[in-house]
Amino acid sequence: MLRKIEIVLPIDETDKLNEILKNYEVLDKYKISFLEDKALYLITLNVENSGPLLDELEKKLAFAEGFRLNMMEVEATIPAVKMEEDKDEKEDEAISSDTDEDVPEEKNNSTKGLSRQELYTDISDSINLNSNYILMCILSAIVASSGVMLDNVAVIVGAMVIAPLLGPNVGMALASTLGDMELGKKALKASIAGAGAAIIVALIAGLILNPDSWPHEVLSRTSVGWGDITLALASGSAGTLAFTAGTSGAVIGVMIAVALMPPLVVVGILLGAGEFVMAGGALLLFTSNIICINLAGVITFIYQGIRPLNWWEEKKAETTRKYSLILWMILLTLLIVGIQFIQ
Repeated sequence: MLRKIEIVLPIDETDKLNEILKNYEVLDKYKISFLEDKALYLITLNVENSGPLLDELEKKLAFAEGFRLNMMEVEATIPAVKMEEDKDEKEDEAISSDTDEDVPEEKNNSTKGLSRQELYTDISDSINLNSNYILMCILSAIVASSGVMLDNVAVIVGAMVIAPLLGPNVGMALASTLGDMELGKKALKASIAGAGAAIIVALIAGLILNPDSWPHEVLSRTSVGWGDITLALASGSAGTLAFTAGTSGAVIGVMIAVALMPPLVVVGILLGAGEFVMAGGALLLFTSNIICINLAGVITFIYQGIRPLNWWEEKKAETTRKYSLILWMILLTLLIVGIQFIQ
């Protein structure tokens, strides 16, 4: 994958930009001067180099007056380009091990897929708490409620696909990894609002329907087993990887695998029908999925080397990462003990 980067900066900063670009393999670079004191650079490069480059540009040039950087995905290019990524990576590793010259440590701040900036934007955009988000939660709750009450797996899968609840949980994991309290608050508010809207819809459905016997799709979501925890952990990690790789199709697959909406609507339906014990079991299943997604997400982000750009932000992030891991692990341990006790 390729990225096209547009950079506007003062003319007197162009030498600094050229020095930075010497450390990166770019497919092409064009300079356009305009307004006498500004320059426009158009740069095309491999996506794996774009993250480290953006980190270095942000650190060394973002303070310049009038600096602006825009990055776009290149859908196609002619002639086709093949870049020897593996060979270059090995050469870079050999150079870094044989010399004391500091290859910028910020290069580890981005994944092998999307840049840290793209990842942050994609996840932040997926948790915008607006009317469309609430409407999607309501509609997916209606579809999921219909599916579980009709015992129709295909309808339930449809509800999983359109439910927007995965984004806020991955957002909370990223916020914990970066120590970004604003992103964390935004993700938490979106998660609570979405879950609240779904519960209200399901509660109304439970009050209206209240059947004599419950379908299998309802009963199957009133307990938690070891398989559910394993699935949620694996799916949480896969969802995080799907976001970092920019593969939206994989994200949809994860939404189906780690079902957040179906157990949530089962909670509401059973509460509305007065089945409080079974509703507690469904709530435990939903909670276990939330715990596992966040724990797996934080671990996956850490494994991929996602961290803040500046050292003073890193110190705060270390604290939030540590406490979030402790919190989710304690909650998971309590969940496992509870499952063992129930069995």
